[in-house]
Amino acid sequence: MHRNSFRVDRMATLHVSGPLRRILNRERESAVPVLMYHSISDPNDRFPHPYFETCTSSRVFEKHMKYLSENGYSSIELNELPGAVEVGSSAGRPVVLTFDDGCRDFCDNAFPILEKYGFKATVFLATGLMGIKRSVLIRKEIMGWSDAKQLQKQGIVFGSHTVNHLKLEKLSLEEVEVEIGESKNEIEGHLGKSVDYFSYPYAFPEGKVDYLNKYFMMLNKFGYKIGVTTVIGRVHRSDNILALKRIPVNNYDDPALFKAKLDGNYDWVHVPQYLRKIMF
Repeated sequence: MHRNSFRVDRMATLHVSGPLRRILNRERESAVPVLMYHSISDPNDRFPHPYFETCTSSRVFEKHMKYLSENGYSSIELNELPGAVEVGSSAGRPVVLTFDDGCRDFCDNAFPILEKYGFKATVFLATGLMGIKRSVLIRKEIMGWSDAKQLQKQGIVFGSHTVNHLKLEKLSLEEVEVEIGESKNEIEGHLGKSVDYFSYPYAFPEGKVDYLNKYFMMLNKFGYKIGVTTVIGRVHRSDNILALKRIPVNNYDDPALFKAKLDGNYDWVHVPQYLRKIMF
């Protein structure tokens, strides 16, 4: 069972990273957490360990949103991030809520809770999967364009998550350009608003400078203003605006771990995450 799985990341976050940061009592610069959710639905034991889970039940999701509300957090949009990081503590407790994949359960399960607490959110769509009843890649029903149009009227912002949700690093540069450009054009065509945000699917290839330089050039070419990744950590002023870190959140983030992630005590996980990428 997931709940009984031994979690090195949780233990180190709560009992090593958290206490150590409190003892040192220093934050080099202000930081804002960008939370990364996927499906708001009950987990189905697809993954072998809580770390990899991409589902968050409605019950747990509401606990997360209630915690944010009761502890003075205010949701901001991605385009407000640079300003919030720049002014630091004077901005209060900003947080950004993002949802990858465009799962249909966002409409029924996530949005009513977001609306209840008055929170903003950005949903990243893989345009080639829109309206699919059960995606082979994501294994969830994907919202349709009519869903997206209705959500946009109610304040939800949409960004691109490519066309086909493929591992971009495995594609030719021409194919990557299609995934980045056509997805933006299709969303704008259906929703009638500029798409400024891009979410990189799967592991972000840190350290591959040549590839990333070409990737950033493509984002600029198509007019994206902000890019988010699966790299773990909060956003700092010095971060690349086209490759922002996020904090993964799922059903197994109990109150203590959820708080620790918001506070920055989970940021250390970026180190083993990066080492795994360059070693394998």
